[in-house]
Amino acid sequence: MPPLQTPFRSRLSSLHRWAGIGLIGLLSADVVMGMFNAGLSPLKPILFTLLAVGVTLASSLLNKPRFTPVVFLVLLLPLVRVFDAVVLKRAEVTYAGQTEMDMLRMLIVLIAILTVLTTDKGLQIALGAAILSIFLTVGSEIVEMLGFANFTSIPGRFSGFNGHPNFPPVLLCEMLGIAFALGKSFRFNCLLIATAYVGVGLTYGRSGFIVLTLMSGFYILANARRHLNFLILGAAIAIPLIGVGVAVLQSQTQRGILQNKDTTDRLEAILNLDLDKLKSPERAKDLADAMEAVLKKPFLGHGTGVSGALWAPHNEYVSLWLELGIPGLVLFIGTLGILCLRSLMMGGRAGYLLFAMIAYTPAGQGRIEAPHFLLAISTAALILWPKRYQIILHRASTQPHTPAQAPQSRPTD
Repeated sequence: MPPLQTPFRSRLSSLHRWAGIGLIGLLSADVVMGMFNAGLSPLKPILFTLLAVGVTLASSLLNKPRFTPVVFLVLLLPLVRVFDAVVLKRAEVTYAGQTEMDMLRMLIVLIAILTVLTTDKGLQIALGAAILSIFLTVGSEIVEMLGFANFTSIPGRFSGFNGHPNFPPVLLCEMLGIAFALGKSFRFNCLLIATAYVGVGLTYGRSGFIVLTLMSGFYILANARRHLNFLILGAAIAIPLIGVGVAVLQSQTQRGILQNKDTTDRLEAILNLDLDKLKSPERAKDLADAMEAVLKKPFLGHGTGVSGALWAPHNEYVSLWLELGIPGLVLFIGTLGILCLRSLMMGGRAGYLLFAMIAYTPAGQGRIEAPHFLLAISTAALILWPKRYQIILHRASTQPHTPAQAPQSRPTD
């Protein structure tokens, strides 16, 4: 049996848990960056990032993180991107320095998250941070809808702290995936689903609505037999609330005599499941332009940073192909493929989380350096490889004729 914790160790563990939940949750929801960009806070995001990383790393080291080889799988692609942006500097873009800073920020945040997750309370912290991110994101969207703040870069669609309305649905689905994988309460997870629908609805996100519906629908169906009475009661409450929500969204598409055609078409496409309106001609052209650029340098790409600066493919595979060529594309697909294979070998463990990460890859870009994605992929990896290794140094024995024991590593679960 492991030794009982002393009061000091217990308090240290509790402090580590709450600090990790708070700081990683704030990072994942882009709270400080959103408030700074909206002029609501003077605190610069990079200063908060460095503070959060420093505190979480120090707290984790005091709580004895345990090594797991899967961290190398998670770190591989980010390290390649940092090397390409900072050392090779192949991207011919105006804001190359900003790209370097973004890549370095991504790397230190990922290292901090991985270190936190390899402690004894790591997965509890991941769950708490995911829940906090959901409520912070949806709460900021509601605040924006009520007119108390302006975060969005696209008028008529609310984004909350994330700044762009395409990002909240991605975050909400990924954080829900963590909750489905680690949360024990079906009822609380249903509350999170309802909250996520509010958040996705306020963005008028078409792909977000589809992914959230598929993900939550399968989750509810998989647990329906054990919670049938609760689901019947929940449906009776949810149906009128859905009607109120749709009415609110419809009212937001029109202010006075002016009507926002974009949000109106998006809402109609979602409500009527109109596949033609669910498509985006603008995105199709952007993707075609990006593919044309890919074919100019298909093997090694144009350099990290060109996707988003010079082209906007709205596709994670094409985005990485643009930047790192075939090696980058293989690294990305290989990482997700290994995680999926491991999940299948473990009976579908973390399956909803992997679905949330993969479902947006054909319709998103720039997501893989976002803190919420870093938290999602790190959590998935450490769920799927639960074994940890702790280095233990034994003192040399003072008994005669007994050789000193060498350092050993032992697996721990």
